Amino acid sequence: MQLIQIEKTFDVEVVERQLAELWKQTSGERDMDDEAAVLRARVASLLVFVATNELLDEVHQMLRELTGIHPSRVLMMLGARDEPDRDIEMSLASIFQTDKRTGRKRLCCEEVTLKAQGSFAAELPSVALPLLIPDLTTFLWWRDAVQVSDKIFDTLLRATDRLVIDSAEFEDPENDLVETNKFFVQANCEDVGISDLNWARLTFWRELLADFYDVPAYQPWLDNLDHVRIDYVGPERKPSTVAPQALLIAGWLASRLGWNLRSEQPPQENNETLEFNFWSRDRGSSPTVREGVGDREIKLELTRVEGGERKPGRLVRVELRTNADEPASFTVTRSADNLHLSTEAKLGREVHRGRVLPVRNRSAAQLFSREMEILCNDKIYQEALALATTLIDPSRSAPLGQL
Repeated sequence: MQLIQIEKTFDVEVVERQLAELWKQTSGERDMDDEAAVLRARVASLLVFVATNELLDEVHQMLRELTGIHPSRVLMMLGARDEPDRDIEMSLASIFQTDKRTGRKRLCCEEVTLKAQGSFAAELPSVALPLLIPDLTTFLWWRDAVQVSDKIFDTLLRATDRLVIDSAEFEDPENDLVETNKFFVQANCEDVGISDLNWARLTFWRELLADFYDVPAYQPWLDNLDHVRIDYVGPERKPSTVAPQALLIAGWLASRLGWNLRSEQPPQENNETLEFNFWSRDRGSSPTVREGVGDREIKLELTRVEGGERKPGRLVRVELRTNADEPASFTVTRSADNLHLSTEAKLGREVHRGRVLPVRNRSAAQLFSREMEILCNDKIYQEALALATTLIDPSRSAPLGQL
């Protein structure tokens, strides 16, 4: 990586000339017809906003992997809003990929880094946005607290095709999930997609749970579920609160299966467990029958467990259970060594062991690159998030799950 510092001028033409000069230096002035020529490639613009130097360093480390898959112009913004005022500083860098066989530089893209502190952080969008490349898709990776009313967030969002967040990183999981849901409820998001990297990590969990419903023999028991237990490891930043993954998978199950939260019954706290009560209209019941007649009760338990080898904030086990005349349970479990997910169905005394999938501990760059191939909103995520936030009551005197 080659780096140059820009003096106190943010003229777009000056910056573009400097970027072109930086590319020439990186390419070694080779002729473009030369087989060893370094190509300057940009298929997207990537805006990244971080609030700390630690996050800035972390993003720098993963950019080489990400830009190798999706060459982009990266506009990095460090807005340390809680620090003393300091005007914007700009630096330019080239990011190049090398041929694994020959070691030669083959592909070059660019990074513009903008740093500001205190009140000057509000000016970062006015410097970054003119540097976006016209006609290229723009992604915003927001790595700060989600606040729909945040002026920096709102300004960047207006120039963005897709917003990317990671609910696993939320400093305040409950409040940030509620604010993320406001993005759909209050903001005009018709032209902006949203990706949650933490939702992407749940893909295999959702796939394995949905697989139970593809087995006709399981259907009678699944139609009579009355108990769901979700075990999770507490989040890293707020271990005493419910992990976003647990809330999202609960919201996904409830929204897909048509469960309704009994809002008049507050959640019950029991040691490390929160209990919620849902109801579902049984099949065959008339839709005109009043609530309570022909309804099936479902208890949802969110239980915090020890992590062991598992990462903070991750799911450990999801169990679907019925305590009917002949009890049955359907579980997806993460192994203690964190290497695989496995499924099991117990029908009375019969035990059916199902699929075993390796845990794909994909890097942030791998998750992000996948999301860069999706531009539309995920309606299922939107509905799961909406239902998950109904489990969060901001009016409680103590945050949800602080047991």
